[in-house]
Amino acid sequence: MPSRPPTAIFLSSPRILLLALWLWLALTAGAQGELNAEGAPRYGSHALAPGFSPAPATFSALSGGDIDVKALRLGDNCLGYAASDPDFVIHLDGDFSRITFLVASDADTTLVISLPDGSYACNDDANGLNPALVFFNPPPGAYRVWIGSYAPDAFDESVLYVADAGPEALPTTATGPDPGRDPLYGETALAPGFQPSPFTKQILGGGRSRVADFIAGADCRGYVSEAPDFSVRLAGAFRQITFALYSPAEMTLLVKAADGGWHCGAAHQSRDQRVSLKSPPAGQYPVWVGGADEGNNAASVFYVTEHEADEPSDVVIDASCEGMLAPALGLGGRAIVTGASSHLHAAPETASTVVYTAPSGRVLRLVGGPVCKDAHRWWRAETAEGIAGWLADGDATTRWLAASP
Repeated sequence: MPSRPPTAIFLSSPRILLLALWLWLALTAGAQGELNAEGAPRYGSHALAPGFSPAPATFSALSGGDIDVKALRLGDNCLGYAASDPDFVIHLDGDFSRITFLVASDADTTLVISLPDGSYACNDDANGLNPALVFFNPPPGAYRVWIGSYAPDAFDESVLYVADAGPEALPTTATGPDPGRDPLYGETALAPGFQPSPFTKQILGGGRSRVADFIAGADCRGYVSEAPDFSVRLAGAFRQITFALYSPAEMTLLVKAADGGWHCGAAHQSRDQRVSLKSPPAGQYPVWVGGADEGNNAASVFYVTEHEADEPSDVVIDASCEGMLAPALGLGGRAIVTGASSHLHAAPETASTVVYTAPSGRVLRLVGGPVCKDAHRWWRAETAEGIAGWLADGDATTRWLAASP
């Protein structure tokens, strides 16, 4: 019998065929499943030097691609679906003290940037639904930018903004409360007779979506985030359930019931808000804690109770920040500037725009916060004339503000 040609011998071996197929799939997956930082930018390469004009620089693109960024484990907030090649390469030529990359789109997008040293930085929803990244004293070089979508088959019109200003000066989006998104502070399941009662959770409330623009109702007001702040799953037959909120700041409460109905908090005592439901159906109840004013985020204690008597009697707002001195101020109180002066910023970050400089001895009302960021504890403060902004109360060793009667 004549010998078979080598190709026939290869095909006749199932184990070899399986191995070859596995290797081919692995190599193909590797080629198709990675971000190619050295690829040609799909929407162009641009060089920017300090003082560039017009500012901000704007570049249009379509978001999305078939690369699952989250699966690549590039770092925190690295997610969404992006193309293999970068959408843009932005060359920073010269010394910037700060540079901001922000994506504006009607859709929910993500931002991935490969830095000149080869590391990655990512963001999702830093400015409404807009992702943004701020770099302080960024090294010169090539910044490779990908704009991601939340689904592999979503390609949405987007604009990349690059500016030497903070993200608060750039466009934002507000698409309204979305119960389909993951809650920012987690969730819990409660059954009748749950203990401890009340269930409590501290939340930094507020957002950019004006509730009245999306939900009708006399008590539906304030500004909330797109994602729920918390979610409660009711398991079992309750006679009554009350969702409530305590805060020294002026806050609002929004609940979507398991039957699809929206419920807005009504004032109970002082500024406290509550939503009480009789015989609520079992299921998921997403909850939003809103601020009375846009741009204000304030600490609140959200609590759930079956009985009016379970209302917390001694609620304390935790204002501690890791690495900082113990808090000496409280939300809703007053503070006096003890240093030479103190800057009020447009956002709780050191590089954001200064909106007012409070001189030594100036007394301010604390209407929002605290926010732990940039190695500082930030409070939203307001002057007697109504000027509002964020200021830090000190650093790891020194206090710049003191409590004022």
